[in-house]
Amino acid sequence: MAVTARDCTIAAATHDRLGESALWHARERAIYWADFYGPLLHRRPLGTRTVESWTIPDSSTVGSFAFASGGRVILALERGLTLFDPMTGSFERFADPNADRTGVAYNDGKVDRSGRLWIGTFDMAETDPRGILYCVGRDGVVTVGDSGFVVCNGPAFSPDGGTLYFSDTVGRRILAYEIAGDPPRLLNRRLFAAMNAEQGFPDGLTVDAAGDVWCALYGAGEVARFAPGGALKERYRLPCPAVTSCSFGGAQLSTLFVTTGWSPGVERAEDEPAAGGALFSIEVDAIGLPEPEFDPA
Repeated sequence: MAVTARDCTIAAATHDRLGESALWHARERAIYWADFYGPLLHRRPLGTRTVESWTIPDSSTVGSFAFASGGRVILALERGLTLFDPMTGSFERFADPNADRTGVAYNDGKVDRSGRLWIGTFDMAETDPRGILYCVGRDGVVTVGDSGFVVCNGPAFSPDGGTLYFSDTVGRRILAYEIAGDPPRLLNRRLFAAMNAEQGFPDGLTVDAAGDVWCALYGAGEVARFAPGGALKERYRLPCPAVTSCSFGGAQLSTLFVTTGWSPGVERAEDEPAAGGALFSIEVDAIGLPEPEFDPA
């Protein structure tokens, strides 16, 4: 099943250069997302059209973010993983798994069901397999989950927390792993789904309460829905090709929020959603899961 553009609603016409990391904050009843190159953090409460935005200083990118305890978020910045309090504007360095590696930057990250932060990196030239998927514990201890990727994206977790899904973007595949132990190890890596050139590049992921995996397909202008075994169930089309991430939100967790970016070669146009950069929403027949918080020790 393909959903046409008229089934999508513009939830926020932000025209981000590269919208990323849509996450629903259940307690605040608000959708958060980022502009990778802004670098900006956005927030739009449920029931309003007002978008609050915070410019992140001393960084040219925000690779991703996750919710943290005490009303904070943990941002993946050039200088490392940094706790940010939107209420006070304070920043606190937490950890830097990438350790200032030249030409390598942070990308997608997400907190697992056990409260650990998984964060990936990417080769900024997008040519060499220098990307690493890290796991960061509450105490700041870092372990390597897997490595050897040009661009790390995703990740997302099964409802029971036992499976990690990961987008090997340049490899055009979604991988699945078993999570074991603490500190965790990723075991039994397997191919979950593969994409051809027409299907675009797998980008951000989310998992619903039934275990279906939802993947933003960059370049194809779609979100794909896969059954827990990897079979393609549905494809949801959006009105711009640069689709980057997705997350369930809304009062019933049945709204799919989707971030987008500017399309290569397309001029920015304030009144043209096809230029990308808007936050979209789609009402779907699935229920999402609340996002865990990272609680630094």
